[in-house]
Amino acid sequence: MSAHTTLPGRHRRSVEGPPGRTRGHSRAGWIVPLVLAVLYGFYAQNIERDGSMVTVGQAMLGVVSGLVFGVLCLLLWRYRGRLPRELRAVAFGSLAGLAVGWLYSLSGNSVLTVAVVSLIVGAGVGCAAFYVFYTHE
Repeated sequence: MSAHTTLPGRHRRSVEGPPGRTRGHSRAGWIVPLVLAVLYGFYAQNIERDGSMVTVGQAMLGVVSGLVFGVLCLLLWRYRGRLPRELRAVAFGSLAGLAVGWLYSLSGNSVLTVAVVSLIVGAGVGCAAFYVFYTHE
């Protein structure tokens, strides 16, 4: 009897692309990881450089760091919808913890300090991601 008083659920609209293109990903699906990868690689190279002239090894470190981080971001961004919210939050927290830990290790700190900072950052990002996913789904 109260069907007329219920609120309609959220409906996802399908996004239509240009003609000839099947339902694909938006440009933000690869632009955001690309920009993050470039910034991450530049920052990793800049930490290792420490004010001196850029060498080939430092440039390669930046390129490889950015490439690995970008691929991990792209994979997580593309397949995040297939994961349950708990596992998705763990994945985002793990990626953030690993990324910050790698950058922090380049500054020459001890392994124990790097591990503690990585765990704190990963746990914080994971908890924040779970909160966002839980309240918005």
